[in-house]
Amino acid sequence: MWLRHKAAMLTLSVVFSGFVGFVGLSGSAAAAAAALPPEVRKELSDLQKELKGVSQLVRQKKVDQARQLISRAESRLAELMIPDDEKDRAVAALRSQLIKARSSIPVGFEAEVAPILKQNCVRCHGAEQASGNLRLHTYAAMSQGGRSGLLARPGFPRQSLIVARLAAATDAERMPRGGEKLSDKDLMTIARWIEQGAVFDGENSESPIGDSLVPKKPPVKVVPADGSETVSFRKDIAPWVVNICTGCHSGENARGGYRMETFEQFLSGGDTAATIVSGDPDGSYIVDLVLRQKPLRMPAGQAQLKRSQAVALETWIREGARFDGTDAAAPMRSLVPTPAQIEAARLAAMTEEEFNARRLLQAAEFWKRIAPRSTTHTVTTEHLVVFGDPDEARLREFSTRGEAHVLALTEKYKLETAEKPWRGRLIVFVTKERFEYEEFNTVLMDGRRTPRSISGHSVVTENLDTAYIVMHDVGDTAPSNSLSSADLLKSLLGQAWISRRGKPLPDWLIQGFGTMEIGLSSSSDYLKDGSGRAATACRTLTNPADVFADGSFAPEDVGRIGYLVVRFLMASGGQRKLQQLVDELQRTADVNESLQNVYGASAETLGRAFIASGGR
Repeated sequence: MWLRHKAAMLTLSVVFSGFVGFVGLSGSAAAAAAALPPEVRKELSDLQKELKGVSQLVRQKKVDQARQLISRAESRLAELMIPDDEKDRAVAALRSQLIKARSSIPVGFEAEVAPILKQNCVRCHGAEQASGNLRLHTYAAMSQGGRSGLLARPGFPRQSLIVARLAAATDAERMPRGGEKLSDKDLMTIARWIEQGAVFDGENSESPIGDSLVPKKPPVKVVPADGSETVSFRKDIAPWVVNICTGCHSGENARGGYRMETFEQFLSGGDTAATIVSGDPDGSYIVDLVLRQKPLRMPAGQAQLKRSQAVALETWIREGARFDGTDAAAPMRSLVPTPAQIEAARLAAMTEEEFNARRLLQAAEFWKRIAPRSTTHTVTTEHLVVFGDPDEARLREFSTRGEAHVLALTEKYKLETAEKPWRGRLIVFVTKERFEYEEFNTVLMDGRRTPRSISGHSVVTENLDTAYIVMHDVGDTAPSNSLSSADLLKSLLGQAWISRRGKPLPDWLIQGFGTMEIGLSSSSDYLKDGSGRAATACRTLTNPADVFADGSFAPEDVGRIGYLVVRFLMASGGQRKLQQLVDELQRTADVNESLQNVYGASAETLGRAFIASGGR
């Protein structure tokens, strides 16, 4: 490492000593050059004396005048074509004075250093990508340094990390990695800036480097839409701007200096003047780019923008370039609905009749994917669509039992006036054969494992896009430690009931609530078996809070253990607090926070109490 650093410093020393270059004769011509005439020697001496005034001009902050003196001396020296190896004392004195004068000129960070960094360094050390934890897009970020330490030691360029890395002797060590080595002039500019104290001369250290020298545009005037427009920015312009344009027109290196991440940025335009002129599409450069040039210049290298979209932009500008959003400074992406939001709006616009018709189509489509060759029947009630391949009489039994249980749940857990349990009828799939039920898991649930002890499940998605239960008809009698079809139906309807808002809830709560609403006696063999399973499963938990975490228990145990957890919570606060817990979970999806807010205790505390109770 010492050797590499020493090599870099040797390179830097060469730069320092050889920075000032002059135009001279070739070696053979130099050898043949005659001694300098007296008048030339006098002119050189006069130039040297003039240059001595540079330092005073700098102190007086007359830097432009100082630069003019240096430039005049350099130009005259070049015109004289004095050989590089000329030993005359007047030449040596002038050259020495030039070096001193140049070094006295202050190096501006914004005007001189920032352009070098932006061109060579910010690509890998910017706001979005920070190789080595080093960011150079602002002076404030640059001052923090990176993984290897601070970049500059003010006053000591040879001891500054940035100079060592830029002047490193080998490609492996030198920056920019994979890029051209910085010129001696650029390297000397950075070294002199550090030698002079590494001073920041911009307006705001948090702004992009070089920002203070960028001509400031006048603040944009956002005119709100008044409803008379035929083109909506939010509906007709923003979607394609977000999806097509912001790929190139965003971030620190936005193409053409034109960022489109907010409406204000879109309106303010880029480096080209008059990008958008309110009321004047002919004077708006953006219209020329996307609609009138042949071939069209934008979007660059793409053919994604339709003519109708470009015409809509033209019309929008003609109508005053007005804004029909809520916050012109907010990310423009927030104006554009996601596919999920579009679908939610479409579903919300459906009438109840349309939703019910959609459920019937869903039932047929889903079943066709499961068992396309079987003969099916459909029975509808006020709240249910019972669909499957048992005979129609059997499905009517399910519909009668199911509707009665839905009404019982409605009576027990009061709904608001005119509220329905589900938007559209809930689909109740009933399969005659077990392999058909397992196909629901394989085909519709992405191959989810189906333990032999599980014969049904519920699915209620956000916005009630999909809402169904599916069960294998196991019969009206079942082994003492299993559920009959009648009890399984009640359990699944309870699961769909608690999930009816389409918000995610923990499996233990969904299945536990469903099991609780069957109405089994606590002395039933099915529930007793659950207590034993709970005791065994809880002994494996390393953290009591995991009682309330999905995935803590085997799928075949979740329903019965969940029932015991729900019963424990009911004993701790009754039905009212359980409903509050459901509301909290649908709001935050954070189990620990929700338990703390409703029961005043953490998940760990409640889990420890549940385990201590033995599930009773």
